[in-house]
Amino acid sequence: MRGSPGTRSRFYAGGVWGFPYLCTMVYDLPLAEEKVKPHQVTTLHLVCALGFIGTGAIIAIYNFIIPLWGSALLAGGVLLLALTLFKNKWVTSKNTNPLVRIAELTIAITIAIYSAIQHWKLPTGMFAVLSAGLVFALYWERKAGGTTLYVHVDDTGLRLPVVRRRFLRWTEVDEVVYRFGTLTINTADNHLFQWNIADPDFDNEIFEAFCLAKIEDNRAKRRNNDW
Repeated sequence: MRGSPGTRSRFYAGGVWGFPYLCTMVYDLPLAEEKVKPHQVTTLHLVCALGFIGTGAIIAIYNFIIPLWGSALLAGGVLLLALTLFKNKWVTSKNTNPLVRIAELTIAITIAIYSAIQHWKLPTGMFAVLSAGLVFALYWERKAGGTTLYVHVDDTGLRLPVVRRRFLRWTEVDEVVYRFGTLTINTADNHLFQWNIADPDFDNEIFEAFCLAKIEDNRAKRRNNDW
């Protein structure tokens, strides 16, 4: 049922602990979006602006080889600072923010490379760290604005989002618990997966009973597989 949390089913086939479970039951559990807060986006823009202003001023004043580049960097930093402060909604908008991030990343990488060539240790380290932060910001901000991800549960097992193990057979699962908006999956090889679930629309007890029944049905197969 991609698109709406809940279950679909056709018939009852048995039960556990007094709760019926459905052999053809399918659950699509939507993950709660991990939103990026506006002030976090703004803060990184300000860090970049101040870094460009400081570095540009030093290059323009003390470097006699590329003073014009220093002046350009200083002007760019001042422009970024002004836009971030006075045109914040535009800078942090969905369409503009990625373009600004790419420009910041390009400048930061360029400064880091030039500093490394000149053996300037402090600016090399500072802009290398800033570049890494910008790469992460590009990824995280894009992910936060993307489509909803789901944990899919059915008779065959569990399909997981954004992890290396995308599918768990019931023989690999030791426990499935849903409590207080958090889905927890423990595997037979002692791995733990947890996600926050958004607006669930299913009976928690029936869901856990269904998962428990599937785990118990496949426990003997798991022992055979281990051998």
